[in-house]
Amino acid sequence: MISYDETDPYALTREDIHHVQQFRFRRMIKRVYETSPFYHRVMKERNLTPDDIRSPEELRKLPFTTKDDLRKYGYPYGGEFLTVPMTELVGWHMTSGTTGTPTVGAYTSSDIELWSNLVARSLRSAGVTKVDIVANIYGYGLFTGGIGLHIGLQKIGSKVIPWSTGRTEALVKTLKDFKATVITGTPSYELLIAEKIRELGIDPEKDLNLRIAIPGAEAMTTETLKRIENELFLKSRGGGAREIYGMTEGIGPGMAQECPNDNHEYLHIWTDHFYVEIIDPETGENVGEGEEGEMVITHLSREGMPLLRYRTRDITRLNESDDDIAFPKISILKGRTDDVIFYKGVKLYPSAISSVIISHPEVIEHQIVVTRDPQKLLILLEVKEPSEILKKKIASEVQGVAFVTPEVEFVQLGSLPRYEGKSKRVIIK
Repeated sequence: MISYDETDPYALTREDIHHVQQFRFRRMIKRVYETSPFYHRVMKERNLTPDDIRSPEELRKLPFTTKDDLRKYGYPYGGEFLTVPMTELVGWHMTSGTTGTPTVGAYTSSDIELWSNLVARSLRSAGVTKVDIVANIYGYGLFTGGIGLHIGLQKIGSKVIPWSTGRTEALVKTLKDFKATVITGTPSYELLIAEKIRELGIDPEKDLNLRIAIPGAEAMTTETLKRIENELFLKSRGGGAREIYGMTEGIGPGMAQECPNDNHEYLHIWTDHFYVEIIDPETGENVGEGEEGEMVITHLSREGMPLLRYRTRDITRLNESDDDIAFPKISILKGRTDDVIFYKGVKLYPSAISSVIISHPEVIEHQIVVTRDPQKLLILLEVKEPSEILKKKIASEVQGVAFVTPEVEFVQLGSLPRYEGKSKRVIIK
C-alpha cells in the first residue's frame, strides 16, 4: 500500500491511484462480508464470497444499493449497514427527511479524519490556502455542509468564520470588516449575498477581498458559476467560483472538486476512496467512458457505514483527467434522475432550463412552474426592466434545450423567494 499525503491532490499518479484502489477494494469487500449484516445477507443470497468479487469490475455481480434500502435497513444509527459496534461511532449526519425517513450517515473517528482530509484536498485543488480567511455559510447541524467544510478548512490552516446561514446584512459587513477572501455556501445563497451587497451600496470590487467561492449542495450550471464570479468580482483577484460535490451517503462534501483548469465543466473525483460506475438509469447497465448516465459509488475506505454500488441518482459523465491532477473527472451534474419532469412526453431537466435563464444578467430571480392539469410550463422572472424582446428570447432558448415552448411572465421585484439553503425554484402543481 502506497503512503501519501491524503490532503494533496497532486500526490498520486494515475498508476498510483489504480494500485491504491485495488488494494482498498479487496480489503473493503472482505470487511463488509464479515461485518455488515446487510451486505453479508445480500452476498449469501447470491452464493457469493469475497473470492468471487476480486476486482471492481466484478461488482456487477451485486445489486445496487438505493436510498430506499438505507431508509428501510439503515435507520436509525446506521442499522444493518454498520460494520462497527455502536461504541466505535462518534456521531451521525443525515438528510432532512422532508419526503420520508431520513438517510443516515454514521461516522467513526477514522471517518472524520478521512472526511477532513478529502475536504482539505478539495479546497487545496480549488486554490484555498492557510492564509485565507473563509466565511463558511453552509448550514451547521445534521446537514453535512457546515461541519464538513469547517474541519477541512481547519485541516489546511485556513481561518474560519463559522457563519452558517441567516443574518445576511450582518454577514456582508463581516465579509468587509474581516477582509474575507473565500466564501462557501449554496450558489443560491452566494447570489443572494451578492444582491444584498448591491443593496447596501458596497462595491464588491473595491470594498471586498473575495477571490474564491466554493458553491455546492445543489445543482448548478456553468452559467451559475460564471454569474457568481462576475457579481463578486472573483476573477479580478485571480480566483473564481469552484464547485464542491458530496452527499450524506458518500461521506459529505469533499467527494469531488472543480479545479481552476476545469472551466466550470468538470470536477475531479477522488477515486482512491470511491470506485465510480456510470450506468444507464433505466437499464442499470454500465455505459462507456464519456457517456452520460447515473453515477454509482462504492466506498473503498469508509469505516463505520460503507456502501457498495450506491445509486446517487446524479446524472454525469466520467472521463480521464487532462490536467496536472491525475484523478479522473465527472462532468458538472446535469441533474438528478428523481428531478426529471415528464412533460407532454418529454424529459425536462430543470437545471438545463435554469442554465438558459441565469445566462441573462437582466434576470434577478426566477421560478419554474409546471402544472399538470392543464399541462403548462410557466417561467416567472424578476427583472428591473421587463421587455418583450427578453421574454421572447428566453422562451426561444428554453425551447431549444427543453424541446417544449414555455410561457414567460414577469413578476414584481422582490416577489419571488430567496434561498439561504438549497433552492426550490421548481414548483409542480
